[in-house]
Amino acid sequence: MSENDTPKKTLSIIRKPSGTGATATPATRTGKRIIRREDLPQVQRLAAPKPPANKTKPKKPPRKPAPKKQITPPSDLKARELNDRLNAFTVWLHYQPLAIGVDKDIYRLVNDEHFAGASKNVVQKVLKMHTNHGRYLQAIINGGTRYKLDGTEEGDINPYQQQLAVDTLAKRQAAKA
Repeated sequence: MSENDTPKKTLSIIRKPSGTGATATPATRTGKRIIRREDLPQVQRLAAPKPPANKTKPKKPPRKPAPKKQITPPSDLKARELNDRLNAFTVWLHYQPLAIGVDKDIYRLVNDEHFAGASKNVVQKVLKMHTNHGRYLQAIINGGTRYKLDGTEEGDINPYQQQLAVDTLAKRQAAKA
């Protein structure tokens, strides 16, 4: 037998008995501890988990986030102010047909009164809202004369303009249906 053929000795650490108290039995531990379920003391073991009963509450859908506050653009606020100012004119208030080029009269009014924040876009927005209103389109369909802001007559409504108003109202009715 050579050196490599002999098995190595296993080392064991044995605690020396203490001089006082009861005699201690030497603890001999070798290698890893192996714990088996069968060797454990009989303790009340948990049963296999049961599948959840059908009595669970239905899950609620996730909560929708709170709607954000609508922030009104400054141009809309200025457009409302300008519209309120133009309501002082009876032609504007009663949705009578406006003369071609009435936007220049509105620009002049804005400049004369130093209307703060009324830009070209605001004036165009107010005119578009007013001229696309149903009552205004109906007044165009009825025909007659056009008016300046001060109430003076200027020009007539031609059949082409009446037909455009009829088409616009028809598109709106089709969109609603």
